[in-house]
Amino acid sequence: MTGVGNAEDVGEAILSAACFRLGMLGARVTRDFSERIAPSGLTHKQVGLLAVVDAGLASSQRDIATRLHVAPSLVVTLVDQLVDLGAVSKTRSRNDRRTHKIEVTPEGRHLLASAVVAAEALDASIHSTLSPAGRAALSTLLTELDIHQNRNQ
Repeated sequence: MTGVGNAEDVGEAILSAACFRLGMLGARVTRDFSERIAPSGLTHKQVGLLAVVDAGLASSQRDIATRLHVAPSLVVTLVDQLVDLGAVSKTRSRNDRRTHKIEVTPEGRHLLASAVVAAEALDASIHSTLSPAGRAALSTLLTELDIHQNRNQ
């Protein structure tokens, strides 16, 4: 094994790996965000879909799946759930009958606005634990990682 001195170091190597630490932190932040948006009746995945569509980054189920890096079948399920909530409308594309155009409804924008409030509160909580330099470093790190990940997709 590369970089591991002996068998006892294997667990510590994983626990100290940046990828593992980011994944664990991401899971905790996702859980906290999910708890904050629960009163709205939305899941974090539904919020992501609403945000991508509302921002104009995707409008078909295929484009949404690509943008969110999830399986198209998950997007179909999420869209159906959001249609049931009145948060999105789904219509057949005039250009391609196999494609559905997804649009956020006024109710969806209302639900998305409540998610923004939850996200801002969680961000404020996270930022409150950091020094000014830490907040700046976090912003830079997230931007750099996002750029790198988008290049490799």
